[in-house]
Amino acid sequence: MGGGIAGLSAAIEAAEAGCEVVLIEREPHLGGRVAQMHQYFPKLCPPVCGLEINLRRMRTSPRIQTFTQAEVEAVTGGPGHYQVSIRLQPRFVAERCSACGKCAEVWSRRTPE
Repeated sequence: MGGGIAGLSAAIEAAEAGCEVVLIEREPHLGGRVAQMHQYFPKLCPPVCGLEINLRRMRTSPRIQTFTQAEVEAVTGGPGHYQVSIRLQPRFVAERCSACGKCAEVWSRRTPE
């Protein structure tokens, strides 16, 4: 699931119900579009208030793993026994980069444990 406000809420509720949760977000940050808004529905309050509470609950949960700059490549298995391949994007480029592309090949094959 994504790391927008709905994905965060679902991940927290699932973790509090006893499930192990892996949160996958394509962007480098959590919060989705709500984090970019001035106010959000239904309370018309700044997004910081709702996101801050959810992010705090998420950080303190031992059942939630979060991967940003990541995308799901494949899902196999069935209920209770899913296996998911995740592609992680590189987080930075060093000054010594020669643009050879070898690092991108390594990162595209890497899957989290």
